[in-house]
Amino acid sequence: MRPTTVDNPDNAQIDEQIQHLEERLAREHDRIPPGLIHRMVDYARTRFSHARILTFVPILVERTVRAHLDLTTGAAQRSSPPGAGDAAYSLPEWARVAAHHLLADALPRRWAHTQGVARRADEVAPLFSQHEREILLAAAWLHDIGYAPALAHTGFYPLDAARFLVRSGVPDRICALVAQHTGAAAVADLSGLADELATFPDERSPVRDALWFCDMTTSPDGEPVSYPERLAELRTRRGPDDPVVRALAANGAERAAAVRRTEQLLRQAEKRAGDGR
Repeated sequence: MRPTTVDNPDNAQIDEQIQHLEERLAREHDRIPPGLIHRMVDYARTRFSHARILTFVPILVERTVRAHLDLTTGAAQRSSPPGAGDAAYSLPEWARVAAHHLLADALPRRWAHTQGVARRADEVAPLFSQHEREILLAAAWLHDIGYAPALAHTGFYPLDAARFLVRSGVPDRICALVAQHTGAAAVADLSGLADELATFPDERSPVRDALWFCDMTTSPDGEPVSYPERLAELRTRRGPDDPVVRALAANGAERAAAVRRTEQLLRQAEKRAGDGR
């Protein structure tokens, strides 16, 4: 057992310092959703769990989390979104701010598409309970952040996005929805990243279908389009050798089915609304 010294305090001391750090960060970033900062701190701490000099662990954790907070939301998290006042961000609001910070300047067209997908998600959201709506909206805002140069690691953007979101403390379900969105598994197979992507499960739920629907009925410029129009645009823009286009042979039917299922839910909702008049 390692002796308790100035350089190697016991675990209770480290726990107390980490707790104080988390409380301080939560006060400074009081508009971040509850739980995200805790998960960021917890994730960062695991990186340094085997440090030889434990005294440095709280310092390293603080540096890591602060850098991540800056990368995630930057100055934007210190300014109120319209109508938010002094209230904390909801998860979808945090997702919007994070996506804006990562995409708006670096990739404005990708940001336009993201905004369009989020608008689609807002239209589809009444199909679901409040909790499920928040999951869908957050995933819609975050689904393409892996394109951001700051996040590129493997070059496979759904995986890069999902891994970043894990480090950000985002709930596992949203990380997985982003990782697996719009047939990503078939592209991962072609890219040699199937095992890595498989760590994020595909939930195959109506919310998952709705996210795919929103993505596949929104143009690169954020305008609503039909599924066939989006598919034709994708093929033209990317070309036949692109893995996303090649993967359509494997996942095209699954994409179409997800779109059809969501369209059916929308028609059923419209019929119920009409019958209630």
